[in-house]
Amino acid sequence: MASMKRAVMALTAIAMLFVLPGCKDRLSLEDITLVLMLGIDLDENNNLVIYSSSPVFSKEAKEKNETTQVNANTFRDSRGDFEARVSALVATGKLQNVLIGKKVLEQPGWTKLLDLFYRDSKTRVNARLVVVEGSVADIMYFVPPNKRRLSLAIAKLLDTAYSRNLIELTTLWEFHRLLYERGRTPDMTVLRKNSREVVADKTALLDHQGNYVTTIDLREAELLQILQDDKKGDLSLTIILPEEQKNPKSAIKFGSISFFVLDVDRKVRTGYKDGKMQFDLDFALSLRLTERLFAFDLMNDMDRLQAQIDKELKAHMDALVAKFQKNKVDPIGLGLHARAYQYRSWKKVQDEWGEAFGNADINVHVHTRVADMGEIR
Repeated sequence: MASMKRAVMALTAIAMLFVLPGCKDRLSLEDITLVLMLGIDLDENNNLVIYSSSPVFSKEAKEKNETTQVNANTFRDSRGDFEARVSALVATGKLQNVLIGKKVLEQPGWTKLLDLFYRDSKTRVNARLVVVEGSVADIMYFVPPNKRRLSLAIAKLLDTAYSRNLIELTTLWEFHRLLYERGRTPDMTVLRKNSREVVADKTALLDHQGNYVTTIDLREAELLQILQDDKKGDLSLTIILPEEQKNPKSAIKFGSISFFVLDVDRKVRTGYKDGKMQFDLDFALSLRLTERLFAFDLMNDMDRLQAQIDKELKAHMDALVAKFQKNKVDPIGLGLHARAYQYRSWKKVQDEWGEAFGNADINVHVHTRVADMGEIR
């Protein structure tokens, strides 16, 4: 009887093996073209050129990266052409970066080219969306010396710059969300290649249709982080205090002072008057001094130093807000406050928020407190 039970159990176990999922569809890395970076640009005849960059896992290969380019009408249209050129099946599930040439960004309706990434569940929507200043080919075919594969090096570069508050980083998913968010306009990191390396030192500002409008540099991006109250980590600023720049003709800016912004406390008051939205932005900033090129009695005259920093930071923020308003873009997200606190007025202008933002009255107030003067007083 016991032997019969054991036989039944053995037969049952064998039968279950037949219904378990197997490994028939297993693919080796050598049989996959794992696309880590895609790019799209316009050639001299205004034809779309699509690029792919993939690691090579073969031991025999001298080059550890495979870059391919094809002419196609869409990203999906390019897949067949890629598979006719590469040595394995194309897979985009590990996509890290999507590079968009600036010339493409200036084409009305270009955002429809991204439809594949949102419709195909096998594509990674957390990939970073990046604008390329210059030719996309210059970056796609660049082989950086003494660095990891380019696609991974760019991903690390962007993440590091973003964590240091130097750029605005936008993923495919975040860009899709911002396109349909009326209260804030989208932005994207700008990459460029110089003679030696790839640099991420600008942020592109787009309108509500995703069209390119203008760019901001690293210093402006840092100020934008304060305006957004979106500081991720250490935020370091260097400004020149005119009152301390004793010799304006000197090549060295002796009026320079540097500091970390330790904490940002932002208060936004929203109103509507005379057909215009009104915003009062009040910032309380806690600072730690890291550099000072001029003599100053910090112990006895701290209030005067803080007043100078307040004045200079306010001037820089006012200039940046004026730049946003001139270009009718709202990367700060003040439209979100208008919708939350002045909904009736917001409803009137929500479809033309760029225009309404450009005409709004925006006042910035800055109050700094030096919490740490450094090791030397």
